[in-house]
Amino acid sequence: MRKRFRSRMTYANVASTLALVFALGTGGAYAANTIGSDDVIDESLQSVDVKNGDLTTADIKNRTIKDEDLSKDSVGTLALKDKGTASVDIADGAVVAANLADGAVAGTKLGDGSVTSAKVLDDSEVGGGLGPQDLATNAVAQSEIATDGVAATEIQDNSIDAGEIVDFGLTNQDVGVLYAEVSSSGTLADSSGGVTSSKIGSNAGNYEVDFGRNVSNCTAVATLGGSTTTIVPGEVNVADRSGNVEGVFVDTNNSDGSAADKAFRLVVVC
Repeated sequence: MRKRFRSRMTYANVASTLALVFALGTGGAYAANTIGSDDVIDESLQSVDVKNGDLTTADIKNRTIKDEDLSKDSVGTLALKDKGTASVDIADGAVVAANLADGAVAGTKLGDGSVTSAKVLDDSEVGGGLGPQDLATNAVAQSEIATDGVAATEIQDNSIDAGEIVDFGLTNQDVGVLYAEVSSSGTLADSSGGVTSSKIGSNAGNYEVDFGRNVSNCTAVATLGGSTTTIVPGEVNVADRSGNVEGVFVDTNNSDGSAADKAFRLVVVC
């Protein structure tokens, strides 16, 4: 006896059959971790597509994040691992003064010799030069100062006392005392330096001693006697040299007041 089957083809049957065929033809649904960077359109992912904390340093290729990828103040100190940023990670000139807060870099963060004069702005530039507040007490020693590197304009008035001066380290010119030892013929035997002497004309006992600097406001004192003679009897007088502000006039005489050529020692205090 033949049985007759009634057709039961419905929309649901058709839809499920097509779904099965599609799945079998494409190899099934995507398995986990099968989407790679090649499957993502460039620059199509936004920050909202990444779960907080899902990206780590291991997910970021070295040097792939540039300055233009970061908004201002988007990276804070808490985002930087201790000692995680080395000098090789910072391009030359990438950090300027405007990027650093006052006091942000302490002396302990700077290597010895890392800051040279070339790294310090000149006084002529705005905010340039080092001021007293930039230097720690006793931070500058003699080895940091070039010979003749400190001029009078760098020294405050009354800032140097005897404790800063080496014993007998000052010359006669430094303390304003000049001297000359002159023979009876007018020849200079010894002096504080830069001094010349000579007899004046043919008159006996008249001399000029030139100290090579203005001594018109100084005081001169003389005694008879040369560098090898201990006692020379007689008289000696001194005065400003007429017509020469750098010179001293010396007049020597015998004990009776008569003119005579005699050796003398002359001291000028300014």
